[in-house]
Amino acid sequence: MVGVEEQRPPGGGGSSPSSVAHVMLLQPLFLLAWAWMSTAMMVSVLAVCSWHRRRMQRRREAADLAAAIQLSINDHIVSVPPTVLPAPSMRIDSLHSSRAARVSSAGVEFPNIKSIEDLKDHLSIGSIFRMKREWLARELSKGRDGGKAEPSPPRSERRLLQIVVRRDHVFQDSYLQFATISDDDLRNPLSVHFVGEVGRDDGGVTRDWYSVLSKEIFNPQYALFTLSAADDYTFQINQNSGVNPDHLDFFQFIGTIVGKALLDGCLLDAHFTRLVYKRILDKPVTYHDMASVDVQFYKSLCWLLENKLEGIDLSLTFSVDKENFGAYEEIELKEKGKEMVVTEQNKREYVDLLASWRLKESVEPQFQALRTGLARVVDPVLLQHFDENELEWLIGGLPTIDTDDWRKNTVYKAGYSDTSNCHVIRWFWLLVESWDQEMRARLLQFVTGTSKVPFPEGFKGLRGSEGLRSFHIVRVSDSTRLPQAHTCFNELILPDYDTYEELHNNLTTAIFETGNQFQLR
Repeated sequence: MVGVEEQRPPGGGGSSPSSVAHVMLLQPLFLLAWAWMSTAMMVSVLAVCSWHRRRMQRRREAADLAAAIQLSINDHIVSVPPTVLPAPSMRIDSLHSSRAARVSSAGVEFPNIKSIEDLKDHLSIGSIFRMKREWLARELSKGRDGGKAEPSPPRSERRLLQIVVRRDHVFQDSYLQFATISDDDLRNPLSVHFVGEVGRDDGGVTRDWYSVLSKEIFNPQYALFTLSAADDYTFQINQNSGVNPDHLDFFQFIGTIVGKALLDGCLLDAHFTRLVYKRILDKPVTYHDMASVDVQFYKSLCWLLENKLEGIDLSLTFSVDKENFGAYEEIELKEKGKEMVVTEQNKREYVDLLASWRLKESVEPQFQALRTGLARVVDPVLLQHFDENELEWLIGGLPTIDTDDWRKNTVYKAGYSDTSNCHVIRWFWLLVESWDQEMRARLLQFVTGTSKVPFPEGFKGLRGSEGLRSFHIVRVSDSTRLPQAHTCFNELILPDYDTYEELHNNLTTAIFETGNQFQLR
């Protein structure tokens, strides 16, 4: 038989060579998409598992710590006080409340914050600060927001908040226990015990715990803080703290400790840069605040503002490269910033945006966590009545400034000297000696960026951005200008004024009105 070829109708079920090729091209794409989705799902599962393992590990650590604490208590290694606060004693957290009770019983009405601020032109800086500090203590005794929402029971009626820690693990042990404490229980008076140490806490152990813990938060192994660019005894937030996966939880814990210390009337052995205090208060920052973060970067910003850019190709745009352990990401400072060239006309906007990004956006998650923890104990609205200098005193205490040591370790330049025929220097020290400790601290903050005096070296141990750097007073002949400060170099630029009153008025004005306007040589 002769084979007859089967005829296929046009458009029948067969596949043309082009369609087969099209399918073959799509197959790798489908496989690639499937592989990508599988990888993404696997990474997500691993991340969830890692988070779950860390969470379970913390629970196990907390359970182990609780068991160790109970064993310690059962073996009478520590003496646990009664669970109800005893009669008032001379401990820091009860001083304000006991004083308030005495004054209230006498029928005396306490001044509110508005009446205190109205007195600032009639009382000394120290008197105003002490009145504001006592006002804050009274408000906190009513509740975290001053009792506006729901008044808090008196501390004398609250149960003790018992914290038991190992001295060599004070940060981790305290963190684990505070993570389980409710906001309301944070208002309870503390009773702290160190495992293996005998003693009842009548206030001294709590103050010791605050001191030890506040030093441990700067431990480099947590990567939370770095030293200031201006000295080696004040700290700033580490913008690369994300290397620690728990850094935001730790910052929130630190904020809670700061709030708890304010409530308890205890001090922390911690001094931060002025920028940190401004950011805690959520106050505006300027490019001058960069001086305590990165001196060279600050000098570059000043150079941009002080020099004409016509005819200079700096190849700068409104963007910045963010470096994170070797990897770089270009961040736009404003919309379409990559395409916008920095010119003489827009350079101030560029400086402000760049400084804002470096000082705020790059560390905003850390500060937000810190403020969140602080707000668990203290309503931020109550702190808005304090400036960054006063917040430093509230947290770290007011230093005792020895004017004799200060004067002995001061260097004079450009024609000034500490001799009888140099009237400006004689007036300067006469003025400083007439001031109270609060006003002296203001002056020290104005010139060096912090009121902290190195211990035990005193003023001899002052440091600047390049190492040891004494307090300097530099003469300028233009007596029409206000004094200025080179905070990176501990220098006070003091004009050669004609009268004591002129020196007094201009220096006071400079401290209060240009206190955060850092200058460079």
